[in-house]
Amino acid sequence: MNYIFTNGRLLTCETPGAMLNASLLVAWGKIAAIGSLDECKRFSKEPFELIDLRGNMLLPAFTDTHTHFTEYAKNRTQINLTGCASISEIRERLENYRRDNPELPRWTLGGGWNKNIIDESQYLNRQLLDELFPNTPTALYSKDYHSRWCNSAALKAAGITVDSPDPAGGLIQRDHAGHPTGILVETASEGLEKFIEPLSDEQTFRCLEQAAREIHKLGLVSVHSMEVPAGARVLEAFCSQSQLLRVCRHFYLDEFPYIRDSGQHTGSGDNWHRLGGLKLFADGSLGSQTGAIFGEYPHSKGNRGILRHSEEEIFALAKQAAEHGFSCLVHAIGDRAVFTVIQALLRLRQSGIKPPSPFRIEHLQSIRPQDIPLLKECGACCSIQPVHLANDVDMIEDHWRQIKHEAYSFRSILDAGIPVSFGSDAPIETISPFAGIYSAVERRKNLDPREPSWLSEQRISAHEAIYAYTLGAAKASGAEGWTGSLTPGKVADLIVLRDFTALPPDYWLEASALLTMLDGRIVFRDNI
Repeated sequence: MNYIFTNGRLLTCETPGAMLNASLLVAWGKIAAIGSLDECKRFSKEPFELIDLRGNMLLPAFTDTHTHFTEYAKNRTQINLTGCASISEIRERLENYRRDNPELPRWTLGGGWNKNIIDESQYLNRQLLDELFPNTPTALYSKDYHSRWCNSAALKAAGITVDSPDPAGGLIQRDHAGHPTGILVETASEGLEKFIEPLSDEQTFRCLEQAAREIHKLGLVSVHSMEVPAGARVLEAFCSQSQLLRVCRHFYLDEFPYIRDSGQHTGSGDNWHRLGGLKLFADGSLGSQTGAIFGEYPHSKGNRGILRHSEEEIFALAKQAAEHGFSCLVHAIGDRAVFTVIQALLRLRQSGIKPPSPFRIEHLQSIRPQDIPLLKECGACCSIQPVHLANDVDMIEDHWRQIKHEAYSFRSILDAGIPVSFGSDAPIETISPFAGIYSAVERRKNLDPREPSWLSEQRISAHEAIYAYTLGAAKASGAEGWTGSLTPGKVADLIVLRDFTALPPDYWLEASALLTMLDGRIVFRDNI
């Protein structure tokens, strides 16, 4: 079936804010023509459905350039502690989960706890979990996914005892007697992964299908996903079999030798599932106070965060990746980590090494003003999740006050001409691109319109934010030749929204897609 969209405005996203008053023909899964209604009718060689936009806006579908999508999909089967502000709230949710799941899986998983908002966070220990899950290994991620809270059974399964040393780049939290409390930080948490028994492939597949259909309502048809091998295998099968989601899959360092020697490269695959780049970590997170900063955390004397890779190590790994046909993505949150990555990428650029798609710095939650020209010079794309800002304001004011004016410098980065893509970091934050747009445009704590705009000089326009979710996102993986804008010849991944240009910014808090099209197929439709 062909489709002609007419009687609305086209936000082409070829540049931020580029608009046309025209009709658009979808044929054979692609944007076949843009012009007058009569021209589109003549160009269509097959029967078509005429879709009256009724004054609404047609634009490219969104891409989220930073998710952990399999984890996001599976979260619906797990313990959710998001928003809990007290130990009593946490206990209640754990008890409810235990009651609702009398037959526990081999491992009890979930998370969302945030020590920065929990009263009496010292009671986040293995003893509390042992009360409710005495025999089942239980491991619950922190909200930022940089720590895990484990019970004794989980520690035993991982072989963690009072004599276990802290791994490089990580921490086994201990009580006054030296016994593990159950909190594992950074690489100590990551080391637990190989002991956890995941959901079955069939269960994961069902979760992925449900999640994909849900995000269609948000105008999302494509995600970049940071995946471990088990999740990646099921996700690839899901994409090819269902054709409900496009995925660019990024991989971690421990998988690099296998992928490097397999003959694959960045871009391997097809438009449903393609291989992205090597994901590295320069530091930790703000919430865990492991983000590497030049100063020290105000309430943690001597703590400057954890720099997980030196400049030399990042240079060597990114160089090796590029020489084998891979791009590289580096997680960097603190200003010291960001500077370290920039220096490594500058060395790579000066050596003449070019990756197949742009090197990326992920998150970039703080950067010193003097480092922004260096960021431009190093040629990296900034993959940013603006919704983090909405939930980080209090933590920044409390823990990063000395460098708060370096935080979430959207305006400064764009004004410097640095390429930017937007994402969510789901399941850490909501996957909604509308929340991301609102956060980038308004910069209000907790997405609350009653709050003042935080560092308002760093606000950007809705058109700039949308561009970062469309063509900016496509450029972040070298896919701009076939997606990301309303350009004839590109795939027909499209959405219809209300014409927001005359609406207040609060529109984005309640926005939803009126129609979502994927590969020329309507996958969601609501009253249009």
